[in-house]
Amino acid sequence: MGGLKNGHETGHRERITRHLQVVYARKTREKQIFMEELKEYRKRRDIQILKNMVDEVGPRWYQALSEPQRSALDTLEFAIYQDILEGRPHRTAAIMKILGLWPRPSHPVLLNCIFAGRDDPKEMIAQLYLSTYGYPIEGKRASYCLNARLMLSAIFYLGLENLISLLQKRFTPDAPPPEPEPKPKPKPEPPLASPYLQKLVAALYEPHTYRRPPPPPLPNLDDLNEPYEEEPLIQEPPPPPPPPPPPKKKLSQSYCDQVAGVMEIVAHSSATNLSRKNMKPNARKPRGSKADEMERPPKKEYGLHLARRKKVVRRKKPVAPRTGLWNAQYTINGVYTVHGKTLYVIGSISILPARGELIHGGHKCIEGECITINCGFRGWPPEEKPAPCDCDKKWHDTVFQYVKDHKCYCGHFYDYGNEGTFPPDELPYFVKPTRYSPIGFNYETIYDTDNKRLHVEKEFKKLWDTDSVLHVEDGVNKVKQEKKKKKKKASKTCLGQNPKPEDYLKCAIRLMRRVNIAARLPDLHLVPELKEWMRKRLYGSLTKVDKQEFLRKSTVYWTMFTSLAAKDFGHVQPPKEPMYHGLKDWAQKQYLNDQFRHYTHRYRLMMYRSHAYVTNLFWRSMYQAELPDKKFREIYFSYLFGRVEDVQLIHPYNSRESEERKLILAKKRYICLPDGIESEQ
Repeated sequence: MGGLKNGHETGHRERITRHLQVVYARKTREKQIFMEELKEYRKRRDIQILKNMVDEVGPRWYQALSEPQRSALDTLEFAIYQDILEGRPHRTAAIMKILGLWPRPSHPVLLNCIFAGRDDPKEMIAQLYLSTYGYPIEGKRASYCLNARLMLSAIFYLGLENLISLLQKRFTPDAPPPEPEPKPKPKPEPPLASPYLQKLVAALYEPHTYRRPPPPPLPNLDDLNEPYEEEPLIQEPPPPPPPPPPPKKKLSQSYCDQVAGVMEIVAHSSATNLSRKNMKPNARKPRGSKADEMERPPKKEYGLHLARRKKVVRRKKPVAPRTGLWNAQYTINGVYTVHGKTLYVIGSISILPARGELIHGGHKCIEGECITINCGFRGWPPEEKPAPCDCDKKWHDTVFQYVKDHKCYCGHFYDYGNEGTFPPDELPYFVKPTRYSPIGFNYETIYDTDNKRLHVEKEFKKLWDTDSVLHVEDGVNKVKQEKKKKKKKASKTCLGQNPKPEDYLKCAIRLMRRVNIAARLPDLHLVPELKEWMRKRLYGSLTKVDKQEFLRKSTVYWTMFTSLAAKDFGHVQPPKEPMYHGLKDWAQKQYLNDQFRHYTHRYRLMMYRSHAYVTNLFWRSMYQAELPDKKFREIYFSYLFGRVEDVQLIHPYNSRESEERKLILAKKRYICLPDGIESEQ
């Protein structure tokens, strides 16, 4: 038995049901909020891990090279020598092909770079980079394409061995101080009469613990700690200015003559077999001899080409004629074509009265009518030009001085304030504006001319508004404390406080740019191989704990990469071309085949660049800079195509597409129904 709904008289079972619903809704909402927060946390964590991974790869131009690429670069110096002897870059072009450049440099460009870098293969690749992109290798860019990364990484690989040898010389420890002469050993005490009287030392056995040898001390590095400024990024060049507008088309003189109705009248002559010469006047050229002004007509064809085609002339809008007089007006009754010429037909012309006074010539009586004789018009003198306006020059200083004297400093920003006392030429009849009230007029002081009273009233109001009248001084002269002068911060030094391995590298590599071209590369101190060498020089070889930490981080990175692979990380979708959509006929087959070759090539190039980026990112998670292994490098890069032509269009090539393909095939398989069950058909 129940009463009011959700009231005290509701039944026990209904109250329990309602309580369970409320609790279930609250628990469900809490779980949803928790799962959303967990999802957001994992997303931010994955983004942070990916950023850390990208930072660990090294500088933006760094690209890990495979063993075939390294082997090809090792033979580059000999290939340059042979190509210079032969006069053609055959071997060097093959090395650029193995390196994976696309588009590949042309033979003339490659030959010029070979000649410029004939003494050093690094200089040759630097010249190729300069001719390709238009800026040297020292410039720090915000992003690099795959070709640029391969060129700069090749320069780094060719100069890596020399860089390490220079670093070894730079960080060679100072010579140790000479060892002091050994002290003379004291004479041994004579043995006692009984061995039981000898002192016995009981030593506790401890197992041997391996400790890595301490690194040698660092030399004096005062010459490295110089002011250092970070190299700014090279900005992209501005777009070229738009081309100038095309010049206005000028009408030919013949067309203007045709519109104006100028016709050339030539004497009629019968068509005969004899050639004749017509006089052609030419007013635009200076007159020379008569032979220059004669024009020979075209040769007779004797009926072979009698019907000549008329030249198709584009019809243009005719231009209305002008009289050249400002006070002449006319009306046009129409446009007629006379002898193939378009002419305007003028109806009437009226002359407006001239601007001036009539010159009266008297009166004349003709046939009983009085006629005023007009001898012309006396023109008015031209209007006087106004004097140049010097208002700007005249009032410039006055206006700015007024703005400077009456500028608002009280903070309300809507009036020039009139701060301070009123000027002597201005009567204090106005009330200054405040933050809460506009400017006003004081009607009580209109007839008050006592300047002393006005001054006292104004000062008292000023004190009252600022609460200065209520302040009581303590009679102590307060000494103003001098403000501490801010010390100018010294320019950022190279090593700074608590330097890291990359800080040592940054300072040392700056001094090697003239010796080694690879030292000019931007952010070279972030390369993993150099950082590991510097870390080993500072702290010694890796311990077992360090190697276990590398293994743990590598496992975390590969777990994240596996989850990213399911989200299409590094996956290249086939580009959608509208030409392959819709109905086609056989007439378009050859065109579509030709276009499909370009389409597949672009798709291969996109896949090749995506694979190179992902492989370079994954390579850092193997920590081969700290634990190098040549065999592992060969196996790892065997999964990356060396050239664009070798890329195979195989689908699916990631885990997500494989799973989708599996589900699609499972749905399309034949299903054997168990015995006793018949299909509806």
